[in-house]
Amino acid sequence: MLREKGLTQKLLLLGIDGMDPRFTRRLVDEGKMPNTKKFIEKGAARQDLMLLGAIPTITPPMWATLATGAYPMTHGIMDFNLSAPDAADVTIGAFFSNFLKAEPLWNVTAEAGKKTLVWHWPGGSWPPTTDNPNLMVVDGSSPGSVGMVYATRDFDTMFIASDKAEKVSYMPYSVKTSEVVGDEKLEFMSLPQKSPNTPEFKEKMKRYFDDYRKDIEVHGYHASEGDCTCSVQFEEDNGLMWMLADFPTSCSISPIFPANGWHIDIPAESKEFVLVMGYGKITRYALILKNEQGKYDRVAIYKNKDTQEPLVILENDVFTPYIYDKQPSRQGEEKVMRNMRMLKIAEDGSYVRIWSSRSVSCEDDCVWYPKTLFKEIVDRFGPPLPTSQMTGNDADLILKCNNEQWKLAANWQAKSLKYMIDEHDVDVIFSHYHGPDLQGHNYMKYLKERDTSRYSEDEVVKFAEATYKVTDDYIGEFLPYLDKGWTIIIFSDHAQICPEEQPHVIGESCGVNADPLRQFGYTVLKKDENGHDLPEVDWSKTTAIQTRANSIYLNIKGRDPHGIVDPADKYELEEKIITDLYSYRDKKTGHRVVSLALHNKDAVLLGLGGPMGSDIVLCVHDDYGFDHGNTLSTACGHNDTTVSPIFMAAGSGVKENYCINRYIREVDVAPTAAVLLGVDMPAQCEGAPAYQIFTEKM
Repeated sequence: MLREKGLTQKLLLLGIDGMDPRFTRRLVDEGKMPNTKKFIEKGAARQDLMLLGAIPTITPPMWATLATGAYPMTHGIMDFNLSAPDAADVTIGAFFSNFLKAEPLWNVTAEAGKKTLVWHWPGGSWPPTTDNPNLMVVDGSSPGSVGMVYATRDFDTMFIASDKAEKVSYMPYSVKTSEVVGDEKLEFMSLPQKSPNTPEFKEKMKRYFDDYRKDIEVHGYHASEGDCTCSVQFEEDNGLMWMLADFPTSCSISPIFPANGWHIDIPAESKEFVLVMGYGKITRYALILKNEQGKYDRVAIYKNKDTQEPLVILENDVFTPYIYDKQPSRQGEEKVMRNMRMLKIAEDGSYVRIWSSRSVSCEDDCVWYPKTLFKEIVDRFGPPLPTSQMTGNDADLILKCNNEQWKLAANWQAKSLKYMIDEHDVDVIFSHYHGPDLQGHNYMKYLKERDTSRYSEDEVVKFAEATYKVTDDYIGEFLPYLDKGWTIIIFSDHAQICPEEQPHVIGESCGVNADPLRQFGYTVLKKDENGHDLPEVDWSKTTAIQTRANSIYLNIKGRDPHGIVDPADKYELEEKIITDLYSYRDKKTGHRVVSLALHNKDAVLLGLGGPMGSDIVLCVHDDYGFDHGNTLSTACGHNDTTVSPIFMAAGSGVKENYCINRYIREVDVAPTAAVLLGVDMPAQCEGAPAYQIFTEKM
């Protein structure tokens, strides 16, 4: 019979992006995640901690699935990006609720009278789709931490002062290590994605972006042009996902001068240098200072040479957060905040190496609903904190800088959520914490030693253990609420895999992947005057393209703007493509690269068929998967990694110290939460409650 009363009055959905059940199990068994161990003992989980994930194993569609209990073919957020209408080669960002075609559980709970907070849920939560006063929504417009995209005002930057430098120089995305000497020539390191730049292409992209912007620019949020792209990636460039662990950081290099021209009193024998930031448009001034023993050991950074008080005084090898500054904005000046760490200073003042986080706005409330909540949180806990995904394969940047940022971000988020519980008396929280995913991208592929490794596997495992230590501490913040009547479900959307081999570009999530369909003759690119391929599809000769993580689209007459394939030949062409995909082999190992390829009608088995699905859906073999996105959700990799999400539950209504034997699916999380709360299922829900974990029979 239908349940009229739930098993709990308070429910915290503690989503942790990228949390790996295999690696977690390993650390729990080694005694390195004590809070997670306590949680497992207090509740219910499989022995392997696994949640049976959906496809594609990438952020926006999986968080939408977790919210709605529906598969991507039903809820509409099919991948990290979607294909633009009538243009399979144009991709548009898929985070926003405008693309969500299924009811999220938070609308149900709000309308059932439960005070509901949705906190940074990156898949269909922003903007809110109900004006019910019980609903509060914070961000959800991007991965990372709260504000990672909408509030960011600058890049992560290495500031180098050196007596080897001849002139001041700055370049975004120009160094892959913090160990910059100071005599380097800074050059922009281009991304593997390439886009055409003809006037016709630019006009086409402007039209698509204008339409996209009209759809999502609500509540003061401004779309980024990067949300609407047309890029082509080639096999020889390896793909964007594969280079994340080697991703470049911006750099500013300055000579060191004797201090002069200051209009304030400065210590004798001070040296100076400049810091270029703010996309190269902002200059700050720094003094290198001596201690009482006559050795240089501190750096004071000033807005200009007229201001008495420095922005910050950095001490050697000390992580320094909450550095406030003002930067130019559309409205004049805007208060921003950043973190910094001086990684090295020469005692003779001849060299300084400083890392700085991106700066984030202290004032931007465009994705907080209601906006009054922004001021309430910021007044108590400070503004949202910067975090970074791509800091290169560098131990100092990963452990001393980025990991320290995530400690702060996790603590800030935990305090904010507990404040909402204790002071706002919320009944339900849908929360998302992105630490394991963004940290993992910094080192995931190096959990196996490669030709480009700078550290041994054992050293890189320490990077991952540091990430999971922060995650375990974050979980520990909420354990006391189990004794206060709260039920907590911990889960992830996917994890990350360290593949045994080097991936191929097929399945890269951020554009058209030219290969291997170009090699097979299905995808034809336009040529330059020398006959070389350009990064633009020649639709007059192309019969199919592979785009995003899992999709292949045919170029069908009468359906597509430039179609050349007769609809009567569609099925046989799909069969030929699928056969060729299964024959596609890795040259080094001789093994097949594609593990699964299905017609649209068969892709319903994966939740990716139907009218919104592509003509063919493919998944890449475990050994050639990127960090995540293009494999089956059951893929396993080196060093106890997997792409599978995690699931644990504890608290009121959940059995204690219970080992689950069944597979709980990603689509089952929302209906399980609905039964626990005693509310209706979301309207398009396709999952079922995990009734085996309940203390009462259904």
